[in-house]
Amino acid sequence: MKKNLLFFSLLIMTTIATAQQLYLETGKTSSLFDYENSQGEQLQNLQSTNHNFMAFGFRGRAITNREIMGSIGVRYASYGSIGSDDTVGNFMQWDVNYLEFNMGLDHKLFSIKKGAVFIKGVTSLGFLVQGSQTINNEVMNLKKAEEFDQFLIDFRLGAGFSHPISDNLSFYVQYMYGKSMVWIVKPEKLKIESKNISFGLLINLSKNKIK
Repeated sequence: MKKNLLFFSLLIMTTIATAQQLYLETGKTSSLFDYENSQGEQLQNLQSTNHNFMAFGFRGRAITNREIMGSIGVRYASYGSIGSDDTVGNFMQWDVNYLEFNMGLDHKLFSIKKGAVFIKGVTSLGFLVQGSQTINNEVMNLKKAEEFDQFLIDFRLGAGFSHPISDNLSFYVQYMYGKSMVWIVKPEKLKIESKNISFGLLINLSKNKIK
């Protein structure tokens, strides 16, 4: 654990100190809740819902490797799910908003003319900003619900394509898949599965062009 914390601390400090780009990103998230109650039973008939997110942060070379870039940033993301319980005729809906602090690594796989295909991994720590649960016509504030008002630890993997617009500006599109860790709220467990499609801009802060 101490080694992991040291590594992430080193990555953060190195990225900030060597930041060469500012990134701005927005996109769509398709999310689905995976909920297990105190009896170990999963809530059935849940369906995914679509939401928006936006993010910004800094990107720079990770340690000394020229092909691996590190990034840190902040993201405001919404998640949700809908479902029904046919046995009692209930309709259920969840909508939550999180403020997330992200750390990521991306690696260029190959170039296509001036563009590049890359793979990316991101981990994030999120805090619930607001959220609601609706069962039929009854609405509950999830800031008071223990299984929601805790840290959201999420891991996402994906790939994308980037292309320069000018010497100081590039755009990228990417697809990411993620799933949050099980929240240790015994005896209930909740995970959020997400699929993201996004568009972003990279603005050079350094005179040295990143290829």
